Amino acid sequence: MIGGGTRKGNIMNTYGSYIGFGELPDQDELFEALINDPPEIRWRVARTLLRIEDPEQMAAVQGHFMDRLRAIQTPPSPAVVSRVQMTMNAIRRPVRVRGFIVVKGKGAYTTDEWEKAGRDIEKLDAVAEKPDYYPAVEFHVHPKMPDLKFLSDFKKAGLSHAVILATDTDPADVDRPEIREMLRKRYEQSEHSQQVPFEQYLKFIRSNLFSNTHVTDEDVADWMADYPETIVGFGSVNLSKSPDYVTQKLAHIEKLKLRGIKLLPYSQFFNPVENENMDLLFQYCRRTGSVILSHTGCAAGPFELEELSRDSRPELWTAMARKYPDVPIVLAHFGSYSSQQPGIWFHNAVEAMQQCRNVYVDISAAHYLFDDEQNIKTIRDKAGFGQVLFATDYPGPLHYGQTLEGLAKKLKANLWLTDEEKAAIFSENAKSILGL
Repeated sequence: MIGGGTRKGNIMNTYGSYIGFGELPDQDELFEALINDPPEIRWRVARTLLRIEDPEQMAAVQGHFMDRLRAIQTPPSPAVVSRVQMTMNAIRRPVRVRGFIVVKGKGAYTTDEWEKAGRDIEKLDAVAEKPDYYPAVEFHVHPKMPDLKFLSDFKKAGLSHAVILATDTDPADVDRPEIREMLRKRYEQSEHSQQVPFEQYLKFIRSNLFSNTHVTDEDVADWMADYPETIVGFGSVNLSKSPDYVTQKLAHIEKLKLRGIKLLPYSQFFNPVENENMDLLFQYCRRTGSVILSHTGCAAGPFELEELSRDSRPELWTAMARKYPDVPIVLAHFGSYSSQQPGIWFHNAVEAMQQCRNVYVDISAAHYLFDDEQNIKTIRDKAGFGQVLFATDYPGPLHYGQTLEGLAKKLKANLWLTDEEKAAIFSENAKSILGL
């Protein structure tokens, strides 16, 4: 039995780290989902499989999947093989976290808290340790981690809520003539074009559009359903598509009760000033009270080139911010995402906040900005900290040896920020725009 068990009164008897999730679905059902459903289903299936903690059961699932794959008469497409292999790799090297459990409907607790509550779910909150500072909101999470790993990290960092993000990108977009031509012209303006032909670089771009952080609206809704007390979900819509596509996608996001829209101008190939769907988007957000969160700065992989990321400049959002002052717009990464030019559009983002009080920034992948006292002074003097949000781009920091807890503690210990500014960054600003 996986992460569940039998329930007697309020007490859940369990032998695993996942409490209340019930038994693993039939192995054939899981395999059919990987083979026949859209590629983005793979993480939902992998997430289910990652709850297996018994080595023998894990080995049995792996063996069954490989037998089924070999039995397919028509060779599966490379995409199918790829997602089965990704899932196999994920469960072959599962992430183990000791000392914590996850309770469906609530979140993570230490095993000591679980025992102190007598294994009674309804008593957990009464015995759970409270954060030693103030609860914080993590505003930028890509849910590509096992539940137990993410939620235990979340608890150790003293967080109260996390905003998790979907991404709506399409590799086929680069074959649309207008997008292909735009990419070609911009690429030719870069020095890199002297070293690598455009057609070769286009393959790099295409492969990057279905990245490791790709998550569907449905996956985000699943996380929200599993942990409604801690998870806030944002959907995503590709604004380079037709108005009909955007309308249908927004209707679907509303049906899923997602609270915001994640945008990526550089990989959804739209300019916020020129795109025909902007009013459609903003009218939806005004009606539903939704928040817009857009990537700003350069991006990883092929989009490290400034020429290919120029649609992600912060100042491109100010016109719509003025037109719709009641719609919150969050500029992710503080306009600073770039390995080649860290802080590339930091000052542009500060100016956007200064000009429009409904423009916010999150500090994901840009915590280094707060290591410089002059940057803090610039924010304070020009805009203040009432529009700055704590975020980390989790699980990104883990790849660089950082932890969610470490990033939170470092910012809380920052000597250049006042206690009021820290409270605004960690908690008050996010609670205000999310209505928490």
